[in-house]
Amino acid sequence: MNLDEIIGQTVPVSILKHALKTDTLGHAYLFSGEEGVGKETVARAVAEELAAKKGGLSSLYVLGGEGSIKLDEIRSLRQTATLAATASTVWLILDAERMTPEAGNALLKTLEEPVPHTHFFLTTTKVQSMLPTIVSRCQHLQFRRIPEEEICRWLAKRTQRSPEDEQIRTIAKLAQGSLGRAMAYWEGSLLEEREAIIDKLRRVPRASYAAVLGLSQTWPENRERIDQELDVFLEWHRDLLTVKNGIDIPLYNPGYEQELKQISALYTNEALFAILDTILEMKKAIAGNGRIRFCLGYLLLMMKRGALT
Repeated sequence: MNLDEIIGQTVPVSILKHALKTDTLGHAYLFSGEEGVGKETVARAVAEELAAKKGGLSSLYVLGGEGSIKLDEIRSLRQTATLAATASTVWLILDAERMTPEAGNALLKTLEEPVPHTHFFLTTTKVQSMLPTIVSRCQHLQFRRIPEEEICRWLAKRTQRSPEDEQIRTIAKLAQGSLGRAMAYWEGSLLEEREAIIDKLRRVPRASYAAVLGLSQTWPENRERIDQELDVFLEWHRDLLTVKNGIDIPLYNPGYEQELKQISALYTNEALFAILDTILEMKKAIAGNGRIRFCLGYLLLMMKRGALT
């Protein structure tokens, strides 16, 4: 992929294209922004364009994986960068906030004493967690959420469907500015899993208290997924507020508009705002190692108590 194929990131792409054209590419860049907005893709595209300019002499090294980035890894990086000083070399450090303080300080020394023809691209979703001294040594390019309409066109082109296709428009809305999330919805089972959660939420207001408690016990205790699942709770109740008050904004769940109107009549605005606040509290509690089914049981019972049934 080259930089001309990147969508939704006009400012950082324009800056990098100009730097490549004028041979003024900096030695260190920090790409910040949410997951799936193109940070890694852009860095790889720059590496490809450098290789094309240098006749294939440009090399790309990627420091990714999970867990912390430790001092030994940065020391190895520095040694490799020094040995490769005669060719264009690109280092891509994914989720750079994972560096330990020792690793961060070691990288800082490398950034302060740049090796000719070596370029560092750091990506992060948590720029506030990085050493300020590292941020200051990099050209910081912020990546924005990609507009919904651009995601529709991109997804339609990849799937050979119309940008107006209902499934494409739904996924573009749910992607919240992330191409990565859009493809995960399209290619995986996320959409089906979302529908299963909504099916449970639809039943809560009119179910018995015993049935509501039973629903909480059907939830798999998957701590990696629960935060995204609670986002579905948030979107459902925001839709209830939207239709209840006749607000003219797109719904997260447009296919349920008529049912949302019926269910929203069972709640007061105050009850819906209280539920939204509680969902956010439960997200924090579960992130802090709270018991998933206990938190969900409490939340679902509050959703039931808030309904005028």
